[in-house]
Formats: sequence, structure tokens, C-alpha cells
Amino acid sequence: MKRKIKMISAYAIFGIALISLIGTKVVGSEDSVTIGKPLASLDYYPITYNDAGKLYLDKDTLNTAITQLDPDKHAQAAWELIQLIEDNSAIFMIDTDNSDKVSDLKKVAIKYDTIYQSDREEILESLKDIVKGFGKTLSDTPIEVVLHDTTNPLISVIAIENPITGRRMYDPNTNFGLELIKKYARNEIQTGNIISYPIQLPDGMLIKATTIPVYHNDELIAFICINIDTTKITKSPIDSQKVIDALVSINPSSQSEIEELLQPISEGKKYMQDERINFPLERPLLVIKGSKGFLACAYINIETCNKLNEACAIVSGVSNYDDMMNAKIVGLSDAALDMGLKIGDLGSKATEIFR
Repeated sequence: MKRKIKMISAYAIFGIALISLIGTKVVGSEDSVTIGKPLASLDYYPITYNDAGKLYLDKDTLNTAITQLDPDKHAQAAWELIQLIEDNSAIFMIDTDNSDKVSDLKKVAIKYDTIYQSDREEILESLKDIVKGFGKTLSDTPIEVVLHDTTNPLISVIAIENPITGRRMYDPNTNFGLELIKKYARNEIQTGNIISYPIQLPDGMLIKATTIPVYHNDELIAFICINIDTTKITKSPIDSQKVIDALVSINPSSQSEIEELLQPISEGKKYMQDERINFPLERPLLVIKGSKGFLACAYINIETCNKLNEACAIVSGVSNYDDMMNAKIVGLSDAALDMGLKIGDLGSKATEIFR
């Protein structure tokens, strides 16, 4: 059973590389706008939720936002506010006295849209294709892939594959998702992706979840969420086998006429399986990290590693990872010595022991 769970984990935890294309547009000074802050970072963000976690557009806060938002200072927020009003058919919620102010916000929003948002829909369409591709690859598994449009949390889900949480297209985000939007907008989350956090559903389902923010022109535009129903993997051997069968199944009809020539990792390149850091300085700062310790260049201080009880091996005069493999170890922390490494051993030996 443990072997099955490990196998599933190896397939289920996959990386998504997303590139947000940042377009630069040259416009005349009469058309320029000041981007300012996103709407979700401001105190009068009008989306909130009730005690049951259901999201809604608050009328009073909406009108406060209309009256207090200065579009000349916060064009992005003006655009986002107009989007919320129009996409949620919220014109009826606007106080009569605020009609002129809405018109002013809309003028700036149109400029902002022209300058910064012209390719936004194309990017979201590409993200939909990514979600669909991952979802189809993982079809018939308890691994849900969801794309959220963060501009409008009330109509949030714009792509979903393998639904396990009961959500459908155009469903709202959750209270958790809304709080994330606000935290990202306020730069309160510095780590980027939020990996492998738990969600407990009312029916007892335990979900392992990952949220990946997607930016365009430094603006948060979407979340890609990966949700894994762990109960389907751990509770029933029959369900576990079904998941394994679904993960390893191959669709013959999707095979290409082009033969892809991929070579397995050679003995001398096993470090490619490890976590690696390459920080460009005068000479690169290089680290190859395993589960038990790390091999590093001479930038790293052995005394600090000893204080922190880290297993560390140091090589010097290296410019890339291959150099590190073939270089002799010139420094070892106490923890690394206890693991059997010696000064003069090759870096490749250290990575094998640390792996």
C-alpha cells in the first residue's frame, strides 16, 4: 500500500510553469494613466462573505468605493471596480447621486483597458488550454484542476477539469480564495505559490491543495488550483488501484508520428533530480540540495552550518553543476562528517549521500 501511495505522489505532484507576457505600449501623454493600487488592496473592496462563507457584492461598500476611489491615482482599481459592476449587473445597486462618479471612473477604466488589458483575454484563453491539458492527462483521477479569474470572485471558475469539490463553471470563489486575492494585492504573501495545504470538506473529504497565482503586467489575474482527494488514495485499496491505473494509462490515439528522443538521466547527471540553486554573482553561487543535506560552493560558511546542525559539503573553484560533481570536497560540516564523508571526496559522492 505504501508503494502505491508513493507512486501516486510522484505522479500527482507536478510543476506548472506559467509565463505571463508583459506587454509594453507607448501612448501619448494625454492617454496615460497612473496604475496605482489594485482594488483588492483597498479598505473598500466591495466583495465580502457571510458566516457561511458565501461571497456577495456589498451595496454600501460598493458605493463607498465609488465615492472614495480617485481614478487619477488608481486606474487599475477603477478598471476592476467597473468590471465588478458590469459583470455582475450591479448598476441597480449604485446610488443615484453616484452616477456621475461612475462615469468618471469608466472614462479612466477605458483608457486603462486599452493600454494594459488588450491581451488579457488571450492570456486567460491560453491558461484554459493549460488547465484542460493537465486535466485530461489526469482524467479519471481524484485530481481536480481549476482556473479562477481573480478579477471577479463572484464569477470565478472559468475552467475546471476532474471536479471533486462540487464546483462548476462560473461558480464563485471561496472565502479562502477571496482572502488570498486581498493578501496578494497587499503584498502580504511573498512566497508565490502556496503548496500542499489541507482542506477538510463537510463530508470528511481531506483535500491536498495547491494555489498558483498568475500575473500579467504585475497584476494578479488568475489562480490555478490543484486539489487532490487524498481519501480516494489512502482509504480504499480498490480506489487506490483505480487511481494508479488512471495515472499510468496512455491514450494510443494521441500518439504523434514524431518520435521524441528522450534520454534517461546518466549516472553522472543524477544531481538533476535534486533541488538546485544558481544565483548569478561575480562567480555563481551554486547549491545542490538533497533531503539530508546539501553540496555548495565556497560562498557558504561551514561554521554557520554547524550552528544550525546542517549537513553540508563545500567545493571551490566551480562554475556549474558538472564542476561541482567532479570537484574535491574542501570543507565539511560536523553533520556531514558524521554521515561518512571525508575531505577530498568528490562532490558527486556528497550528493549521493545527501539524496
